[in-house]
Amino acid sequence: MSDLTIEEWHAQFIRQARWTRAVRNQLYRRVNLLRAERVLDVGCGTGVITEEMAARCKGQVIGVDVDAAMIAFAQDKPFDPSTGLRAGFAQDEGSQAECRVGDAHQLDFPDSHFDVVVCHFLLMWVSDPALAVREMARVTRPGGAVLACAEPDYGGRIDYPEELPLARWQAEALRREGADPFTGRKLPALFTQAGLSANVGVIPSLWDDEALRAEFEAEWALMERTLAGMVSADELGHYKQVDWQAIEDSQRLIFVPIFYAVGRTQDG
Repeated sequence: MSDLTIEEWHAQFIRQARWTRAVRNQLYRRVNLLRAERVLDVGCGTGVITEEMAARCKGQVIGVDVDAAMIAFAQDKPFDPSTGLRAGFAQDEGSQAECRVGDAHQLDFPDSHFDVVVCHFLLMWVSDPALAVREMARVTRPGGAVLACAEPDYGGRIDYPEELPLARWQAEALRREGADPFTGRKLPALFTQAGLSANVGVIPSLWDDEALRAEFEAEWALMERTLAGMVSADELGHYKQVDWQAIEDSQRLIFVPIFYAVGRTQDG
């Protein structure tokens, strides 16, 4: 993954959570998260989604991530009033949530242990997404739910003005970092092959000049980091200006299909 600091990754996770919040709210209702007794967040990163679910769930929520530094950050970071979320949570006595180191390919939990198992922007990054989904299904109780809340598919990215080469650049950069930029379209197959039902959809998008302006510097800062060594600084600078001018002229459109999937394990 990109050479970002933990704090930078945490900021990116908060932004991603903001993008998909409306759909997550719907998914939580569909699987009755409020009444779940045991919930697992696989690939929890700095704990943003884990903490959100803990605030909405009556039971225990566990987040696991292979990155020990992110888990340490999640455990130690206090509540942030500017975002309304904590990055993570100390392991206080009586806390209904915790974060721990764990590998999505080999979850350290017994079969049928959780009511709901969730991931968010995870499967595109794991080396074997089919195995990760099978593991998520294995630790979910009969009749329980597996949610892949957000998996993008950069093969379907649309940019206007069309001269912007960002779709091709981003897909190439993700491959270089070990990610699969086309994971979204594979969700039905991944869920079905794991023995899960597969109800798959695409998160709707809204084009808003104010939001594009607000996200511009953060988006380009991340892009410049990920494309370093692949695209020249002059070329990046040129297209950054083209991008900004299109926003100023109210002509900018960007659409990346972000898929979600709701899976159910078989009863009995």
